[in-house]
Amino acid sequence: LFEFLHQVNHDPEKTREEILSLIAHHVTAVNYIYRDTKFDGRIEHRNIKFEVQRIKIDDDSPCKPNYVGEKNSFCMENIDVSNFLNLHSLGNHEDFCLAYVFTYRDFTGGTLGLAWVASASGASGGICERFKTYTETVGGLYQSTKRSLNTGIITFVNYNSRVPPKVSQLTLAHEIGHNFGSPHDYPQECRPGGQNGNYIMFASATSGDRPNNSKFSTCSIGNISNVLDAIEDEKKWNCFKASAGAFCGNKIVEDGEECDCGYDDVECKDKCCYPRIVSDEDPKGCARRVNTQCSPSQGPCCMSEGCKFVPASYHVRCKPESECSWSSVCDGVSPVCPVPTPKANKTRCNEGTQLCLNGECRGSICLEWNMTECFLTSQAGVSVDKRSLCELACQNGSDISTCRSTSEFASRVGLPPGGISLRPGSPCDNFQGYCDVFLKCRAVDAEGPLARLKNMLFNKETLLSLTQWVTEYWWACLLMGLGFIIFMGVFIKCCAVHTPSSNPKKPPARRFSETLRRPIHTLRRMVKKEIVLNLFGGGSRAGARRGPAHGYGEGRGHY
Repeated sequence: LFEFLHQVNHDPEKTREEILSLIAHHVTAVNYIYRDTKFDGRIEHRNIKFEVQRIKIDDDSPCKPNYVGEKNSFCMENIDVSNFLNLHSLGNHEDFCLAYVFTYRDFTGGTLGLAWVASASGASGGICERFKTYTETVGGLYQSTKRSLNTGIITFVNYNSRVPPKVSQLTLAHEIGHNFGSPHDYPQECRPGGQNGNYIMFASATSGDRPNNSKFSTCSIGNISNVLDAIEDEKKWNCFKASAGAFCGNKIVEDGEECDCGYDDVECKDKCCYPRIVSDEDPKGCARRVNTQCSPSQGPCCMSEGCKFVPASYHVRCKPESECSWSSVCDGVSPVCPVPTPKANKTRCNEGTQLCLNGECRGSICLEWNMTECFLTSQAGVSVDKRSLCELACQNGSDISTCRSTSEFASRVGLPPGGISLRPGSPCDNFQGYCDVFLKCRAVDAEGPLARLKNMLFNKETLLSLTQWVTEYWWACLLMGLGFIIFMGVFIKCCAVHTPSSNPKKPPARRFSETLRRPIHTLRRMVKKEIVLNLFGGGSRAGARRGPAHGYGEGRGHY
């Protein structure tokens, strides 16, 4: 994430400030969701709030070839999402309820996040989990590894495109929902789709603009409530604490703080602010030093040298221009960057697939023609081109019968032939799938291929049908069993003449190429061998009791 934002800002300090701002906005958005949700299990759980205590920003210097020092495991390029989470889990994070990594990695399959799931039974994983030893199998061998399973990750890029802020905020809420014990929404009533959209714990990312997108379903609320009850019952360690307001040392300036440059002198590089832990000479943390006007921790418009506001005459750009807003310049009266002026509403953005509304790229391009966006859907038993399901479609108001692909009226509204396609990672088929990198609608798989195969083979209906078939056609099962035994006998006999032996008196093994050229000769050899064994191998039971005949080994058979 540092590397990507540094390419935009070209300034390490501004990059760090943007990352801190990004974290603060995401935690604030998640707090709105969890604080307003009533998790009513056996005990009422209200006003759940998240507070940032420590932030560590990894720059890209350890990833460079000439770097001298401790290597960063996250520098590895070809690492999938599960291994990325495992790397994060190797650290000791038991001093915190949850520990998250924000990254800018384009994971396969459109994955935006991953987290360990909590359980009401007290099983390991999720919120409040301790750093402890787990036994796992690696290369067929058992080994013990200490891990923190109160962890998760989210990424800000999907199919080579930056994820919109609303979507990444909901992704963080979704992954924390896993940490709190909620699996993906199931059954169907908890993933309704339609105009109101799906809930937070839906298996695929939502657009974030539907009423249900920022809410938990009743299924998720029940699952999370059970885990919170288990914590109250001491089945899991209780890491929850009463909020004491602002937390000094997390590098985020909160209510009641003048500044916040970090936990101690090692983290705090700010000459204008005291860290949380200071010397006895001045014990006040998160306060500005004497004769300072501001601190860079308050915003990008404070000069680190001199601790004064950046004068307006310097024309310092503190926020670059975006698709939906103009750039901002420091005004000389505040350390905070002024709110950027939004561009005109209905300005096209996101590669022409959306419109700007109040400075954010969140409106559908269908609004340009006074229409509303809709989904092209598949029907049961009807073959549908998966490519067509990833075409952007519009309808008149709420009349779903008028839903048409933009390719059908592209020429009339000045669009290129073929209309507009949805972006990779976008939901399709009424939220039942997502568009892959080839712009084909792929069905949402909430459990994975192995679980799907298991459910197909071992569900009650399949097992019942199999039992009924065996009962009715028992004779066919008997014939198949006999046929299998005969086949294995012939197979072993055929392989015997091709198997090398350590017996010097035994004919050398034949090559498969010889058998393919002269199969009759091999068959005759097998028959001849069988006759020799019957003549000299002790075919009677009495001979078998006397031991092997002379000429075929003493005590060991090499057949």
